Amino acid sequence: MKSCDVIIIGAGPGGYVAAIRAAQLGLKTTLVEKYRMGGMCLNWGCVPARRLMESARVYDRALNAAAFGVEGIDKNSVCFNWKRSVAEKDRIVTKLVKGVEFLMKKNKVDVISGEARLAGGTRVIVGEETYETKKTIIATGSRPNRTHFAALPDNLAVEVDDFFARDEIPDSIIVAGGDTVACEMASMLHTIGKTVTIVTEEQKLVSRLDESLASYIADRFKKQGIRVLTGSRFTGVDGEGVKVGDEVIVCDLVVNCERRTAVLPQMNDVPLDVDNGFISVNEFMQTSVPSVYAVGDVTGSIFAHAASAQGICAINHIAGLKEAVDTLRMPVTIYMDPEISSVGYTEEELKRQGIEYVRGDFPMNVNSKAIVEGNIEGFVKILADQKYGEVLGVHVVAARATDLIAEAVMCMRTEGTLDDLTRVVHAHPTVSETVLEAGYKASGKPLHI
Repeated sequence: MKSCDVIIIGAGPGGYVAAIRAAQLGLKTTLVEKYRMGGMCLNWGCVPARRLMESARVYDRALNAAAFGVEGIDKNSVCFNWKRSVAEKDRIVTKLVKGVEFLMKKNKVDVISGEARLAGGTRVIVGEETYETKKTIIATGSRPNRTHFAALPDNLAVEVDDFFARDEIPDSIIVAGGDTVACEMASMLHTIGKTVTIVTEEQKLVSRLDESLASYIADRFKKQGIRVLTGSRFTGVDGEGVKVGDEVIVCDLVVNCERRTAVLPQMNDVPLDVDNGFISVNEFMQTSVPSVYAVGDVTGSIFAHAASAQGICAINHIAGLKEAVDTLRMPVTIYMDPEISSVGYTEEELKRQGIEYVRGDFPMNVNSKAIVEGNIEGFVKILADQKYGEVLGVHVVAARATDLIAEAVMCMRTEGTLDDLTRVVHAHPTVSETVLEAGYKASGKPLHI
């Protein structure tokens, strides 16, 4: 029997980051992974999707190059090579996976290939080997939920990971789901010229967002010709189409972007509390069994950056450092075109809680850097406490909104105020000035609007 201080099951963003931090703190660490290092995010999710979206953006730029003085490009000869884009995606993923493997060696993490099962609060079995461990972290991620696909044949409905591995894709595609992944998929497919329909049982897209962002997404898709069917479900197949309610929609493929369900390891005699299929944890990612922790998708969280933060939180708690994950200041990101990002309170939440606030909005179409780059879609919206000026929420639509949100997270993490934000000198010309200008607007002292 082998022994270690902590054994981590799953090498996604939650698991491998936890392993690095554990090793840095001097803990004898074992990491178990049954597929590939990096998990869903690196191999089949976040990173592949980002690369393909970037390829789509370059394609769109090529079609509109004349607006930047670039001539000689025949729009009729410009095409999007999906197979080539997928090959480049695979090359990048392989490089990044090797990078994670290097980090494990560098930090002297013992990596085991196999499927783990819990045999008690301090014992884990991998294959024929048994490990005695002081602490266990479950980071086993999530899997597709096919509940909504019961009425569709397997050859018509595909999962995201299978979709990104296809050599070619058809012209007419239905995206199933109404959350962040569905919006990203629909945006990418539209950009490369596909006919896209979104079908979701939800009453609105990405319901967690501030209404200004949710409305923007709905309006954007409408203008682009992406049809969105909310409150709808698949009821069968009819000829060349898919039945959604009583309507038949002609399509060649349905991509499952529905919210996923947890992958739970075998847990013999380990009575972990589970809520709606996800492992329940406290603010330190500790389960109902004190020696067992859980992080990432398996707890119901859906973002890779949240999983990494949770992994660090769990290891810190094991090492005696009690600092909870800051869920309020956890950014939400959507990699569509333009990007969407959000952190903190929504305006609707502030109203429901009776918190008095001020609001500042600044549009991208008056920012000089956004104009010269041709990225004038979007805005920055800042919500702050009316009395003290503390920044309570920031919501962004912009070409690089997922980068802009970092400043807002830092400001809120330090309980920064509008005065703190507007005292920071922002380089000119930069898109980051929109955050500054929204801060001025919320302060009642707008400069460039």
